[in-house]
Amino acid sequence: MSAAARPVVVKFGSPVDIVGVIPSMLGFHPAESLVVMCLRGPRKRTGLTMRVDLVDPQHDRSFAAETVRRVAAEKASAAIVVCYTDAPAGPDRLPRASLVDEVGGQLLRRGIELAEALLVRDGRWFSYTCSLPCCPPDGTVIPAVAAGVVGQLEAERVLSGRTVLPSRDDLEASVRGPVALRRIALEQVYDRVGEAIVTEIVDGGVGAFARHTVAVAHDAFDRYVDAPHDLDDEAAARIVLGLRDKVARDELTTWALDGRTDELIAFLTELAQRALDEDAAPVCTVLASVVYQHGGGPLVTMALERALRSDPGYEMARLLETMLCGQLPPARLRALIRDTRAEVRRQLYDSDRAMDG
Repeated sequence: MSAAARPVVVKFGSPVDIVGVIPSMLGFHPAESLVVMCLRGPRKRTGLTMRVDLVDPQHDRSFAAETVRRVAAEKASAAIVVCYTDAPAGPDRLPRASLVDEVGGQLLRRGIELAEALLVRDGRWFSYTCSLPCCPPDGTVIPAVAAGVVGQLEAERVLSGRTVLPSRDDLEASVRGPVALRRIALEQVYDRVGEAIVTEIVDGGVGAFARHTVAVAHDAFDRYVDAPHDLDDEAAARIVLGLRDKVARDELTTWALDGRTDELIAFLTELAQRALDEDAAPVCTVLASVVYQHGGGPLVTMALERALRSDPGYEMARLLETMLCGQLPPARLRALIRDTRAEVRRQLYDSDRAMDG
């Protein structure tokens, strides 16, 4: 696998940096949403960034309580709150100010600092908490082209294959399978590859089959990174079908520990797009795991939803769903995977292993 690239460190020097980086962190431009960025430690390093749909104002208190509970579970020392809405402003207050006040108050009661509270609407940002000249009441225009380290982050994500999509619906569409003529063409590829896999297992055994799956995935990923996102249909089908073996699948989930995570997410997303619905559970679960380890976000939920539509009883997808609902921190999931990696690799090279169900 290619060597890990040095990550971009984003230092929020101003509100424009915050609102500039959020779409890249989420993978899409939010709308009618509350985005909360958890900050940890004295240096206020970014942890979990979560986005939730805005609710009716009558539910602001319970909505704020649940949001702040998740921030506290992340062991954040501070949080940044950004509201995206086209709701009309009041005569003296910004829209959804009551919700932001409620979130800020509940953060304070838990000893968590509200580091910044912003509104984004109509291409401008506004501050809920600052009335100084640096935060004019009629807002500040958000630059159309990101500059500085935020621009560098966006450029690197584009190069890695993870572009910022216009909306959440577009993000959901990014993990859908092939349709119409594309599906028909891929069905023929999957038929050929499936027949070859049967012969491969009969001749070489399950252990060799799993190791070949991982080798094909390694080679395809390296080509995908080095030869601007090139992926052959035959290789994609071989990987997707090969991930039916749980040990091969679990090995791919550990790749997020090695760096180049943005490229890996783009690669797995491409595989998910080429997976027939009936074969999508393993690859979508690997995608969900890698995204979850990388910090989470809506793509985790969307990948798991497709995995469970493909196979409602798929055990690993159900386990990840339980972890997500229980708000297991991404760092804890990474630690669990790191702890089990040696055992996964021992099984991978166990030639006498039986076929996983």
